[in-house]
Amino acid sequence: MQARLSKPLPAARRVALEALFRCLMNRQDIQAALDSALSSGVDDPRDLGLATELSYGYLRLKGRIEYVLSRFLQDPGKLNPKMRLAMGVAAYEILFLDKIPAYASVDWAVEFSKSKPGARLAGLFNAVLRRVSELGEDAHDPDFFRKDASLPEFLSRWYACPQWLVDLWWREYGEKTATDYLEAQIKPPALGFNLFGHPEADALYTEIAGWPELIDIEGMSFALPAGTAFEGEPDPPLARQSFAARQAVEALDPEIWDGPVWDACAGRGGKTRILLEKGLDVFASDPHRGRLAALERELHGVEVFEANAATAEPPRVPGTILLDMPCSGLGVISRRPDTKWKRRPADLGDLTLLQREILDNALAQVKPGGRIAVITCTLNPEENQGLVARFIGDNDRVSVEREWTTPSDSPLNEFFYAASLSVK
Repeated sequence: MQARLSKPLPAARRVALEALFRCLMNRQDIQAALDSALSSGVDDPRDLGLATELSYGYLRLKGRIEYVLSRFLQDPGKLNPKMRLAMGVAAYEILFLDKIPAYASVDWAVEFSKSKPGARLAGLFNAVLRRVSELGEDAHDPDFFRKDASLPEFLSRWYACPQWLVDLWWREYGEKTATDYLEAQIKPPALGFNLFGHPEADALYTEIAGWPELIDIEGMSFALPAGTAFEGEPDPPLARQSFAARQAVEALDPEIWDGPVWDACAGRGGKTRILLEKGLDVFASDPHRGRLAALERELHGVEVFEANAATAEPPRVPGTILLDMPCSGLGVISRRPDTKWKRRPADLGDLTLLQREILDNALAQVKPGGRIAVITCTLNPEENQGLVARFIGDNDRVSVEREWTTPSDSPLNEFFYAASLSVK
């Protein structure tokens, strides 16, 4: 997104708009889009922090912001997508970032509007954003979003969530649990990390375990409130890891798993790290070479191979296969808020077909008497309990040892499903 401005666009806003455009228009993952935008050269940590906050914060609350703007725009769809995005990001600043004066947000957005020759948008931007700034607490009052709305419409507006997803959770989980999930996905996730393998692990463990704001500890993994900042990151940096993902692994009692363990959808090795911490014999695979390279850098000496879990034949016969399944990611929207704006109901069926192929191959590869451990990060029963039930129903060699889900009121704001399957 390049524009001719009478005044240069502030660095953080330039990066955020570029990242969001890549994400929403070109369907890049938000973190990859943000990394690409930052590569143009942003050195000030304050700009980096603001660009990140604008990108992720806007995506979490995009639906709510668009409703607010619709109250002052007759036809928002007539705005050029880049202009509509700029107005939305400026509105996010005004409504949710108290440390930025409203006039500063209006100013850069009005200047940006002038970059579309002949459009004469400056007056419109100025008028709409000033009306937004005048809303005050009304913009944070649920009643503002109930105007002429059914209950489902209100929930979609207030929780900035596509209608189909609101309907899915309401139907499948009921009012209380669905509301918990909706609340969680508009908040940032807890900060999680694992100290295993860090050269200063013992000293860091002792220090961090005493912090009053600590949410939880499990093994060498910690959970801290979102936004926790360190006074100087240790060198090497801490290995970031979802604490909710750690809980999912722990729920399946990995200490009793037969080895060797094949982590067949290993990604960058988050769950491999947990298994190594527990002293298990682990080898890992993933179809993406880049992820495996990151795993090898972080976890030296782990046997890895590039392979698709739906078709791979491992180099050793596994006693346990861990399947961190590809899924719709509806349980980790707080971490990946772009997911809710990119997924469609039709995507879910395709994913269950792939998941079944992976399960079928795991059954063919695991040794008799072994175990298949299934983990997903989604909130869709067809990819979780339904998937496992269908698999069990079609295979009399397989039975469920344990099923677990993250409690809906978890303070971590991320949700996982886990199942341990015993194979005769």
